Amino acid sequence: MRRKLIIFALAAMCLVFVSGVGVGVVGRRAFRSTQSQSVLVEELDLTPDQRHKIQQIWSEVAEKHTPVPMSEIEKADAERWQAIDQLFTPQQRTQYAQIQQRFEARMQGLDRGNRERVARAEEATRRLLTPAQREKYEKLLARPTHDFFYLKTSTTLPSTSSSSH
Repeated sequence: MRRKLIIFALAAMCLVFVSGVGVGVVGRRAFRSTQSQSVLVEELDLTPDQRHKIQQIWSEVAEKHTPVPMSEIEKADAERWQAIDQLFTPQQRTQYAQIQQRFEARMQGLDRGNRERVARAEEATRRLLTPAQREKYEKLLARPTHDFFYLKTSTTLPSTSSSSH
C-alpha cells in the first residue's frame, strides 16, 4: 500500500510538472509567428474579431507575466524531495538511487551526440568571453533551468543514506 502511495505521489508530481510546462508552452507560443500567422490563427481558423480578442487576452498575460525566481523553484524542489525522502526506507532510497542512475545513463546514451555538440558549443562560447562574462556564463550553465534549448538530465535525488536531507 505504501509503495503504491509513493508511486502515485511521484506520478502526480510529474503530471503537475508536465501540465505546467504545457500551459507555459501554449501561452508562449500562442502568437508565435509561423509564416506571418500565429499558431492559433493557423490551427483554429479564427475570424478577424476572434484574432483581435484573443491577441488582447494573451497580450495582457504577457505584459503581467512575472518569472518565478530560480531560488524559489530550487527551495520548493528541495522541500518536495525532503518530504518524499521521508517516505522511503533506507532500502527504498538505495533502490530509487539505482533506478535513477540507470535512467541517467540511458538518457546520456540516447542524447550523446547532442551533448557532445552542446559541450563543444559551450567551450567555443567560453573562449569568446571575457573572464567576467565567463564567470557569469558558468553560473548560468550550473543553474537548473528550462531556459536553454537542451535539457541537462541531472535530477534531484532523495538522499541515498538513511538520514534525511
